[in-house]
Amino acid sequence: MQKSKFLGIVFIPLLLVEAVFVPTAHGLDARKLYQLCSRFPLNSQCQGYETPIALDDRAGKIGDCIFKNNEVESRGLCKITVNGTGITIYQETGKELEIINDKKSTRTVQITPTSVGRIQYREDEKGNTGAKIVNTILFGVAGLLLTPNKKVSEIEFDYTSTTPQDTSQEKSVNSLRVFIERETGREMRSQLEKITGRQAETPQTKL
Repeated sequence: MQKSKFLGIVFIPLLLVEAVFVPTAHGLDARKLYQLCSRFPLNSQCQGYETPIALDDRAGKIGDCIFKNNEVESRGLCKITVNGTGITIYQETGKELEIINDKKSTRTVQITPTSVGRIQYREDEKGNTGAKIVNTILFGVAGLLLTPNKKVSEIEFDYTSTTPQDTSQEKSVNSLRVFIERETGREMRSQLEKITGRQAETPQTKL
């Protein structure tokens, strides 16, 4: 009986040691792998590894993107570039990661001009909450009342995509809705019309 008690006392601390140190080792491995693959992406150890990249390190104009695919919405901060080859969107996804300074990683979505369908464009105003709080603290009620709303553009367009694994090549229709600073939105509308050959619709009601 005494022997079994002794074994139990020894065994439990070993489990506790393993539980504490294994996650720490994994965390170190993840950071080392990130550092390696950031510098040497062609290294054999980086095969299949996607280096997380924060939105701050991406190119493009910042906005708020809502993707819709088969009634499923994915919303998050994003950056967008539009040029002659198409539209590239980098959208924040997942949880904040310590290895990129507690920021979220980004996913990349590329859309070709020929896959874009109907384009809709509308201008609106949104509450400028951050500025109103600051101005209220500094100037009181007058600061709150005199703080203008943000002038934004809403751009929405449909686009088709095919899944590489889909042997039937059946196309699905998705949509992207973007909220972006107004002047940037006007410029983006012009770029979209130019590369797609489509005229944007301008509905008066909210998109």
